[in-house]
Amino acid sequence: MTIVLAAVAADVCAQPVLRTAIALTELFDASAIAFHVRENATSSPQALATAAGIELRETAGDATDQIVAATRDPDVAALVLGARAVHGGPHPAGQTALDVITRVPKPVAVVPPHAHIPQQLARILMPLEGTSESSLALENTVKLAHQHKLEILVLHVHAPATLPAFSNHEHERVSLVHRLGVAADDVVAVARETAAELIVLAWSQDLSPGHARIVSETLAHSDVPVLLMPAA
Repeated sequence: MTIVLAAVAADVCAQPVLRTAIALTELFDASAIAFHVRENATSSPQALATAAGIELRETAGDATDQIVAATRDPDVAALVLGARAVHGGPHPAGQTALDVITRVPKPVAVVPPHAHIPQQLARILMPLEGTSESSLALENTVKLAHQHKLEILVLHVHAPATLPAFSNHEHERVSLVHRLGVAADDVVAVARETAAELIVLAWSQDLSPGHARIVSETLAHSDVPVLLMPAA
């Protein structure tokens, strides 16, 4: 069984994380399962998982290590986790989220607190950095989005950009969005302007200084989930 794993904590992000995981099941042709690392005897989000109609798996230990270990299951196609309990701030996400996204070589959706998640996704935004690696990383997501008839907004963040194969596909649900300026500053603004429900970013899993500015800025300010696709 293919799984979208929702890593839930006993905080304000738990419900948006579950809703995002359920919304992504169609995109990944998967089922959603909740995963919780117990911090104390009363921290279980069982009630939320039950209300969402999905199974909850629990374990104990270090949250980052246990989440990373759970994603090694070959049935796990994608991971969903919360950004942090408070929106905004000097850091793009909480430490657990930052540690996890650099260690999991699978798609990871980072969900901001208080995000409003539809039951079904209809419109996704895909900024391109103009490299063949980023284009390849997005290709499978594009195919799945096309299969499920989602509207795809492709944002040119550099010029000239290297577009993946879908850019030449005669598909009425693919639209090109052009912006002049700094890519890291445009992604969230365009997502808000276009009412995108999901931002999909290819990235190198490197958060060291001088790297992944687009990812960091988007995670810090996005109102919608950000699906990170590791690039080779």
